[in-house]
Amino acid sequence: MSSNLRKDLAEVLSTAWPLMLATGLFSVTLFVDRMLLFQFSASSAGAAMGAGTILWTINCLPIGVCGYTNTFVAQYLSAKRPTRALQVVWQGILLALCMGPLLLIIGWNAETLFAAIGHSEELARQEAEYFVWLIPGTWATIIASALVGLFSGSGRSMILLYTDMIVTVSNAALDYILIFGLLGFPRLGVRGAAIASSIALILKLLILAYVARKDFQLNNKVAGVYVDPESLSSNRASMSELLKWDFPLMRRLIHFGLPAGISVFAEAVCFTTIMMIVGRIGVAELDATTLALGVNLLAFIPLVGLGTAVGILVAKYLVREQVKIAKRMVFSGLLIGIAYSMIFVVLYGGFPDWIITVYAFDTEPERFEAMRPLLRPLLYFIAGYCVFDAFQTVFVGALKGAGDTQFVLGGHIFAGAFTVIGGVLVSRWTGLGGLYYWWSVIAVWVVMLAVIFTARYLHGGWQTKRVIEPPIAD
Repeated sequence: MSSNLRKDLAEVLSTAWPLMLATGLFSVTLFVDRMLLFQFSASSAGAAMGAGTILWTINCLPIGVCGYTNTFVAQYLSAKRPTRALQVVWQGILLALCMGPLLLIIGWNAETLFAAIGHSEELARQEAEYFVWLIPGTWATIIASALVGLFSGSGRSMILLYTDMIVTVSNAALDYILIFGLLGFPRLGVRGAAIASSIALILKLLILAYVARKDFQLNNKVAGVYVDPESLSSNRASMSELLKWDFPLMRRLIHFGLPAGISVFAEAVCFTTIMMIVGRIGVAELDATTLALGVNLLAFIPLVGLGTAVGILVAKYLVREQVKIAKRMVFSGLLIGIAYSMIFVVLYGGFPDWIITVYAFDTEPERFEAMRPLLRPLLYFIAGYCVFDAFQTVFVGALKGAGDTQFVLGGHIFAGAFTVIGGVLVSRWTGLGGLYYWWSVIAVWVVMLAVIFTARYLHGGWQTKRVIEPPIAD
């Protein structure tokens, strides 16, 4: 291994590993939620899966927009414009605050929404209950996404890791207490899981806001980066100047962030559509899919953190006009992603029964054994496509870091529409439509995303893009 490659891998890893662990802790949180709910009752686990998927579909758009502050922060700090970085974070927070009333309106009509999907009355009731009680936490997550962009974009991802550790432990403890009714609390089941998650997510927002307050005080260290005193004095702004509506900057954030958010939204819509179709096949199929996706999150979610890290490094080096170094960061990130994914290829492909037994803990043997034959092949599907997830997350991160969000949006819409609409048409023409057929559609979708974004990266159009405006000459 050359010294340059070792150096590049070290730089990517130093940025990526806290983000990978932080996002990995999020997958652990979801895993614990669904495992405990599965132990409580299969219907509760299915309700949380359905309601959580739809709520994520709704929220991924504002999270994608507000969280895109990380690219702006990385580029503004590389351009030595720290107060501008703080201003764009505040615009993201203002946008997030506006989402609250909309979430409340949707929550008010949640049970009608789930009944309209065609779910049974009892399942729709539980889904609506989980949905409504999770709204405070999801609103907090949207607001926190702008602050996450501040810390990840400025290279302080350890703060995010420590925060997510606290959130994960808090959520797990509250889950166990509220779902099963310990320490004098009633058995709340699916409602308890949602309340636990909301409390933990609000705690995350409070922690990040407390730490971020030092950045907005504009001392010698701004947004975690030491700035030349002369540059700092020329950029100094009062708190009131920072905490105001900046419509040109907000439009710029929306211009680049909205396609990034819609792309995640489009991906979530396609995924949710497939999950709703699987839910109509049968309860056992839905339960098996719920558990398999809980396992899949352990492999996929940390790759999102890796993609974020690659995007931050690409943003930093593009502003410095160091395109070759930016490309080396992407290559190193891809090597890390492939190596990470191969771990799960071996685990899921070679030891599926060992992985499956994790779910057997404290679960009725009859119910678990009835699901085992369905679950094992799903792990083979995950083993087959998880390396392609590494390709698409790393290259999407690179494109977003450059500001090539319009193409990211187009790629996600094309791949999602092609696979979902194509899957429905093929199902009608051939009569196929079982559990494994739709998991094959998911696999085709992931491979197509990997091909599309690999081709775009190799095309090189991203190398000339930037998200920040040129500085005004004195």
